[in-house]
Amino acid sequence: MHTEDVTAFAGMTTKLLLLLSCLSNAFWVRAAMPPTTASETTITSDELEILDNGAQTVFTGHVVLTQDPYQLFADRMTQIKATGIVEAKGHIRGTWKGDKGERSVATGANARYTPAEKVTELWGDALLTRWETAADTQPVTVTADHFTAYDQDHTVHAQGHVVMQQPPGLRTLSDEAKYDRTTETIALWGAHPVQVHWEDVKGAGDFEGERAWLVVSPKRAKLEHNVHGHVVPSS
Repeated sequence: MHTEDVTAFAGMTTKLLLLLSCLSNAFWVRAAMPPTTASETTITSDELEILDNGAQTVFTGHVVLTQDPYQLFADRMTQIKATGIVEAKGHIRGTWKGDKGERSVATGANARYTPAEKVTELWGDALLTRWETAADTQPVTVTADHFTAYDQDHTVHAQGHVVMQQPPGLRTLSDEAKYDRTTETIALWGAHPVQVHWEDVKGAGDFEGERAWLVVSPKRAKLEHNVHGHVVPSS
């Protein structure tokens, strides 16, 4: 890769890191639990059912949970009192908005928070999207079969068909990806080669390697072990 290509490839991670941080915040769960900050929490739904003397609380139908600046939509949300586990199902959409117009959205079919382990999961057509500003028309998107955020380790693990991309021409494909919030790095690996594609006015390139590393500061990207590929200059 040329220097400018590496910079562009690594630059994609800046938005990605902010996006994955929103998932690891487990905001939708914290709002479902008794609030620990001055931020007011509200939750609405079509129905509320309390089972077994409060052992289980179930919200169903157009569930909307708000704790500024976070908001969660779901078809159903359940909290188990004994374990504190919270599960959300159906048309899950979690949003976060920043003061400068930046925005993150997480969608999926299922989500779960396990408080004993401080683990958040999102799966079922899971998609994460991050806009850097209100005028941003080229957001970073990440899809995977399953996202798991480990609050104690400050890491987020994406498993299965992990695709990270940002238009007009940056895309990575891997079996697994792991974001470390402490070191601000993303590792890509798996049973199949990691694939990196980019294209711009100068041309297009496709590379493969056994592993890839993305670093935010200083911006750096690296493919290693059996790296091969090709570059096609623009005509």
